[in-house]
Amino acid sequence: MDSSDQETLERLRQLRDQLRLRRAMRAELAALQDELCTSNRFFPRTSILTWVDAIAPMVSRTLASGTTLYRARVVTKAQEDSFFVPVYRALGDALGAFALGREGGLNNESFAEAYIQLEIERLEAGLPMPDFDVFKRRLAPFQEKGWWGFGQRESDAAPSDVTGNGRINPKGISYLYASSRKGTAALEARPVISQMVSIAEVVLCEEVTLFDLTRNVFADDESADEEVRMFRKILAHYFSKPNYSGDAAYLVTQYISEYVKGRIEASTGLRFDGISFSSSLDRKGTNYVIFDTSECRKYRIVASSVERVTDMRGTLSTSLPMDDAAVRALMNGSL
Repeated sequence: MDSSDQETLERLRQLRDQLRLRRAMRAELAALQDELCTSNRFFPRTSILTWVDAIAPMVSRTLASGTTLYRARVVTKAQEDSFFVPVYRALGDALGAFALGREGGLNNESFAEAYIQLEIERLEAGLPMPDFDVFKRRLAPFQEKGWWGFGQRESDAAPSDVTGNGRINPKGISYLYASSRKGTAALEARPVISQMVSIAEVVLCEEVTLFDLTRNVFADDESADEEVRMFRKILAHYFSKPNYSGDAAYLVTQYISEYVKGRIEASTGLRFDGISFSSSLDRKGTNYVIFDTSECRKYRIVASSVERVTDMRGTLSTSLPMDDAAVRALMNGSL
C-alpha cells in the first residue's frame, strides 16, 4: 500500500469513527427522550449532562446591554381593525360627514370608499385634486415609534397560567422568546401570508449570558476532544430542528434547558440567563430565550409595530407606524 492509499485509509477510518460517534450520541438523545416520556421525567439515567457540562465554557456568550431583540404575536382581524381606529378617525376628519356618518363606523374599506367618492365628486365638479400633503400632515402623529400593536404587557412573555409547552419551557413556566430579526420573529409566530403581526422591540437593560447553540458556534471550536466537539454540533442541530412530533419532542430540550438554568452552575461555575439557538424557520435568524421574566428581569419592551407578512421568507411590510407607502395603500383600500 503506497502512501496515498495509506492516507485515504486513515481518513476513511476517521470518518467511520466520527459517524459511529454521531450515531451513538443521537441514540443517547433519543433514549433520553424516551425515558423522559415514559419512565423518569425528572431524574433520568443519562450521560448527556456530562457532555453539557463539557461544552458549557465553549458556548458561553454575552449580549451587551442595549441590544435590541424582537418578539412577535399574530394579529386577528378584529385586533387589526382596532389598531387602525385612531388612523381612520384622523383621516375621517379630512373627508367630512360622508365618512364619519357611515353605518358601522369608519374602517379600512369605508375610508377607501369615502376617499374615492370624494375624488369622484371633486372631478365631476371640476375641482383640483386634493393635496396629498394634507393627509401626510394628519398622519404625522402615526409615523413615530410607539405602541402601534400590542402594548407592553401583551408583548411580554405569556403569564404562567396560560403558558403551554415550548421548545425551552415546560408548561406553566414562562420564559421570554425573542429573535434577532423582525422577519425571524414574525415567522416564529406562525402567521399565514398577508396576516398582520405585532412586533415588539425588546431592549436589554443589562448584559445577559447565553448558552449559545447557534450554527456559528462551530467556527471557534478549538476543543481537542473529538467527543465534545461532536456533541456540541449535534446539540446545536437538535435544538434548532423543526418539531413535527408534538410536545414529546420538546422533552429533551426542556430538560437540558432547565439544567442550564438551575443546576449547571454547581458543576461548572457558570451561570446562564438564557439560551440561544438557530431558527428552524429562518436560516438568517437566531432565537433567544431569557429565563427570568420577573420584576428583576434584564430587559424592557419599548415599542411595537404592526407588520404585514408578505411571504414565508420573513419579508414584512410595515403598516404602523406609517410611511408614504402605507398612506397610499390606505387610500387605495389595500392596507
